Amino acid sequence: MQILRSILLILLVSFFVTCRSTSSALSRLPSFGGSELFVSEEIFLLKDLLPVTNKKDTFNKNLFVGDLNFSGGISREKTIWGEQVVTKQIEFLNETGVKEESVNYVQSIVTNKFKTYQKLTIFQPTKLFQVQFQRDLTKVADEGVDNINIPNEIPQWKLLPNADFKGKKGVLLIPIIQYGYSHNAGWFNGQDWGCMAGVRAKLLLVWVQMETKTVLHVEGLEAKQKEETNVRYNYLERSRKFQKIWKEIEVQI
Repeated sequence: MQILRSILLILLVSFFVTCRSTSSALSRLPSFGGSELFVSEEIFLLKDLLPVTNKKDTFNKNLFVGDLNFSGGISREKTIWGEQVVTKQIEFLNETGVKEESVNYVQSIVTNKFKTYQKLTIFQPTKLFQVQFQRDLTKVADEGVDNINIPNEIPQWKLLPNADFKGKKGVLLIPIIQYGYSHNAGWFNGQDWGCMAGVRAKLLLVWVQMETKTVLHVEGLEAKQKEETNVRYNYLERSRKFQKIWKEIEVQI
């Protein structure tokens, strides 16, 4: 009986270890063979790699990095997705500060997780990718009160023919922040009931083959938090919330 219990315990532990390992981002990577591995010296924001300069457009496509302040209640607008509930007024605040915080967190994550990768400088990042967006119609448990615009759009990646890697050969990892924001209570696009205050962030890990100029693999890792009551974060609270969700993203790698 004791032996049977020991065997069952070993099997149970193995099961949980297997589940954990297969759910990590690195476990889903394809084989790179004997390729040299590089990582971008710079952490990029997705919005900076695209021809999107209008802040409202950046917010609508879930590319905003900063603090959001909703006010004025709701209205209904005609969009390409049909008529949607939107917040009447949105202030886009603290973009520089939140960008700096987020880049520092991601730089720390990359340093911890990809120690064996060599550093590489990308000289013309805006000439790297052609990015198209595809609607994600996946249903989520808190749809209608989630803290992201719907429909969510997933970036699809293609390297441009003139992407310049200065003759380097191997696999390059490019870490890209898709979004990172805090917000007070309000309505994200398409959220009929709105939601309380919160924070949310998403990190994209894009692996490319430099010789063939092909995208090999993309991981989108995100974390979010919502409050049970409406709050207005001060700087210290906001920083603590961001630190928490970036740590959650790091665990997913």
